[in-house]
This record gives sequence, C-alpha cells and structure tokens, in this order.
Amino acid sequence: MIEQNCLEAIGLKESKKLKEAGQKVVYQAFSEEFGSVAVKVIRPNLNKDRILREIDIVQKQRDILTSKIFKYDTFICNGIEYLYIIEEFIDGENLRDYLNRLGTVPYDEVCKFLKSMIDTIHILEKNSIVHRDIKPENIMRKTDGQFVLIDFGIARDLSQGSLTPTESPRGPATIIYAPIEQIDNDKDNIDSRVDLYSLSLVAYELLCGKNPFVDGCDTELQVIRKIDKGIFPYLENREYEEMLNFIHTNMNKYKTRRSNSAEEAKAWFDEIHQKLIEGI
Repeated sequence: MIEQNCLEAIGLKESKKLKEAGQKVVYQAFSEEFGSVAVKVIRPNLNKDRILREIDIVQKQRDILTSKIFKYDTFICNGIEYLYIIEEFIDGENLRDYLNRLGTVPYDEVCKFLKSMIDTIHILEKNSIVHRDIKPENIMRKTDGQFVLIDFGIARDLSQGSLTPTESPRGPATIIYAPIEQIDNDKDNIDSRVDLYSLSLVAYELLCGKNPFVDGCDTELQVIRKIDKGIFPYLENREYEEMLNFIHTNMNKYKTRRSNSAEEAKAWFDEIHQKLIEGI
C-alpha cells in the first residue's frame, strides 16, 4: 500500500487510486509541474528491464495518440523502493467501460475507431514496434471522441533482442485477444499482424458485444483451443460488408491470410473508409 504522504513527497497531490493491474498500481494525481497526471507505481519485484523498455518505446512514439511520459524515477515508501512513471492523464473512458455502458457500439463509430487504430499500428510498424496487448482496457476513448492506445508494458521492439525466454511455452499476452502465434511464443512470427488480429477482434466485440473465443468457455485452456481452431461466427451488415470483410480477414488464425502488413491494411481500410464517407 502506497501512503498518501509518499506520493506527496514526490510532488503529487490529490491522488486517488484508479486501478491495480498486475504489478502496477495506477493513480490520478495533480502535479504542480505537469497538471493532471496518471501515475504508475511499480512494485519492486517486477522485471525492471521490461519497464525500462516500455518507457523507451513510449518516449520514441511522437506521431501516435498515446499517453505521454513526463517523468520517471524511484522513491522510498516505508523502507521499500518503488519505480514510478508520471504520464499524461487521458480524460475519457476505456473501451471496456464504453462497451459495458452501451452494450454494443454503432457501426459508424467502430469504423472511426478502426481508422484511428490502423493508422496507429501503421506508425508503430514503421518504428519496428508491436504493441502485443491491444484490448478494450488498453484503448481510451477521449471526451472529444478520439481513440488513444495506452499501456506498452509488453510491447516488442523488433529492432532489439527479445526479453522473453525462447524456451517459455507461452508468450506475453492477454490470451483472449491474442493470436495463436503470440500465445505459443513463436517469436519469429511476431509482427504487426499480431496487432491487426487483436484490433480486429476488439472491433468484432464492439459490434456484437462479445468476444467469440470467450463465449461459452469456462477455462483459459478452452479459450486457447477455440483460438487455435480459428472458427467464429461471421457478422452480417450489408452497408458495412467491406468493413466486416476486413475484420474477419484479419481475425484469421493463419497470419499469412491476414493483411500482409499494417501498411497494406491501412491502404485497404482507407479505401473502405472513403467509400463509407461518400456513401458508395
């Protein structure tokens, strides 16, 4: 438990806990230097190399909508050293809360969401970054309607060595949104098509209100078997038929049957998006 006075000692006032996620506790606070901020406090036993990799990746992403990192350092609370990261506070709600509130999301809003996130994945691809954890909880919908990708905690920089042991039977992932190559820690097959798969699965869930690989399953193993089979009900909507084709294609179990790259996916979806705008 991080006490209020420990946060005040590093210049953070009016702090309130937002969530606990794994080895991190996230707070909202006010900083005289940065204004309203989100603060991640990292528990001591977390892999520090991965945290520093996350910080490095985020600080290099200047052309995408994400939460900017203002500062990171360590502090002592009750004799224990913690790493903390001060980030831009995103005013809005994550897609999980948004979906829970609406039940399902309108097709035109999902189209806007896909356009924004594909543009983001395309930029990440150019920077040799795979996010690897695209899910409703890691996408914020701002009060102005913009979508922001957050939490690069398990992102992979393809230009650097992997931090995951090759012999590990499972790769870092949120299983219910990951393609089989990521779940199986198939390092040689990790590229932007992992993110395209996860994004398309999130879009599918927004449209119908449920994840097809979780529906009807009681255990993680059952989910993995379902993902490995790669079978799911196709959605139907005549007006948005091409958008659904994009989603279904990029949810394919086989990465070679998805878009070949984020660049190709962007070109394809830009055309779909333009047709929908023009009402063709």
